[in-house]
Amino acid sequence: MRFERELSSPNEVFTANGKPLSLYAPVLDEMGRMGVREWERRTGRAHERLLDTQRDLGITGGDKSHPTDYIPRLIPATDWAVIEKGLAQRMLAINEFLRQLEAGKQDIVPREVLESSALYEPDSPDRLGSVPNRQMGFDLVAVERDAGGGWEYVVIEDNAKMPVGIEPMFLMRGVTADVLPDSYAALGVRPLDGMMRRFGEVIRTTSPASDPTLAIISAGPEDQYYLDHNVFASELDAILAERHEVELDRSGYLVHKKSGRRIDIIYERIESGRIYDDLPGLVEAQAAGKVRAVFAPSLGIADDKGVYPFIPEMIRKYLGEEPVIQNIETFSLAVEEDHSYVMDNFGDLVVKSRSGWGGKDVMIGPEETDEAVEEFRQQVEDNPVEYIAQRVVDFSTHVLCETDGNDFLLRDSHADYRVHALAPDEQTVEVLPGAMTRVAAPGSKLVNISSGGKMKDTWVLR
Repeated sequence: MRFERELSSPNEVFTANGKPLSLYAPVLDEMGRMGVREWERRTGRAHERLLDTQRDLGITGGDKSHPTDYIPRLIPATDWAVIEKGLAQRMLAINEFLRQLEAGKQDIVPREVLESSALYEPDSPDRLGSVPNRQMGFDLVAVERDAGGGWEYVVIEDNAKMPVGIEPMFLMRGVTADVLPDSYAALGVRPLDGMMRRFGEVIRTTSPASDPTLAIISAGPEDQYYLDHNVFASELDAILAERHEVELDRSGYLVHKKSGRRIDIIYERIESGRIYDDLPGLVEAQAAGKVRAVFAPSLGIADDKGVYPFIPEMIRKYLGEEPVIQNIETFSLAVEEDHSYVMDNFGDLVVKSRSGWGGKDVMIGPEETDEAVEEFRQQVEDNPVEYIAQRVVDFSTHVLCETDGNDFLLRDSHADYRVHALAPDEQTVEVLPGAMTRVAAPGSKLVNISSGGKMKDTWVLR
């Protein structure tokens, strides 16, 4: 087994001198005992099981599973306690911010940030409700606290609008425990049993109906997450429909055309455009209580990267607490004093579109050529209010596993966590005990699957 370090960032599996950390000894020892051929057999069988799931759901047109690396990421119980507390705190504060915003009382986020957001429609009758976010996904990275393997966790993004990740967690856990059964047992991994059932229960609390009909609105087979949409609908006993397969009836209720069923809750999974653009009157139907949306039209303001810098102050003001998990230092180009600093230090920063997603419209200054930096600078100068900038963070790497003859080759690659939290009511946040780890292609810091990354199962230890 060879570990090849190509990056200067700290690795979560190996020390600076290439020695494996004790936390990962059970995993590496089991891999060593089974050898390359058995590893390939087990991972091949795991992938075939994912394809069986796809076939059982009637999905054709090639392999729709996500690129996966089968060495799990491990989170010790003490670290998880911090993550769990910090994210619950963060979601409670964001939901209070949205309630204050709808009531016209919000005074933390500057007006110019709200007014310039592409994700906020102040004149829309949103009806965000008492629990605006029922589900959020938080992107975190680990920053080395000490050379002995201690980590500090930092939130890099908040995802309130269609956060991907619960279904991949469910699918990966169904196979990774079989690839490394001895490690799974020895490490005492917290199970994800019942996760999808609980997810469905929380989503259905969006409607006051006793047994509401839930519809997953999908972009269809061309969506990279179409397998997830099908798994979601199957596990939650929901209707899966494309945007053209639903309509408003004469009374303003949303109906599934094929079955004729009235839809009580819509869970939108359309990345380009919105179901509201296709169905004039849907916003009014929602405002009248005829249909409930898990992701209401202006909920996306909580996704706006221009709002992100103000979340620590939300925690202080609304909860009377200090943030348990910190932000990366962030500059909003909608704020005048930040603008000049960013333009003076442009090539040293990470610059992102406020409404971008999937790793799109992001520049990591130190990794770009001078020409690319100048080209992106011009793009930002044309519409500065649309961008934010952050300091470059030396966040941790994990490993990607390749086989080389009879050897395992482990390569370091940057990784983040997508952790999900659910809110069944105003006072409660449940953080799911796991994460969708995304690992960047070697040499890159863009962890998104659309940017060439892979997924990993994340084992939270008891």
